[in-house]
Amino acid sequence: QIGLCVRACVSTLTMDIEKASAKIQGLEISKDASDRALCESIQSLSTSTKMLQEVQSQYNTEKKRLEDALNGSRKQIEVLSEKLQKEERETATLCLKITSLESANLSLNNTISTKREEIGKLEARVNTLTT
Repeated sequence: QIGLCVRACVSTLTMDIEKASAKIQGLEISKDASDRALCESIQSLSTSTKMLQEVQSQYNTEKKRLEDALNGSRKQIEVLSEKLQKEERETATLCLKITSLESANLSLNNTISTKREEIGKLEARVNTLTT
């Protein structure tokens, strides 16, 4: 009886060992598949990281270029604004000079007119005296 019991126990243990061994093999296969998937994910992540770094680098380069262009444009606007203010001051000065010259011209024309009248009167007196 003890022999039968031992055989039954050995048989049960043998079947349990075979089941456990099969489960271990299944787990190892799953682990290998998981390891491969993990490696692929790591490679994909690495590739994505490199692409992201390249895009970030391009973004930084383009941002710097645009900031430099913007700063250049701001400087040009500042220079042009200063030139415009200078031109406006010069224009105002020239307008004042033109007004002054027009006034002087009017005065000279009045003087010329007066002198012509005087010349006309003097010529008339000369003619009267010579005739």
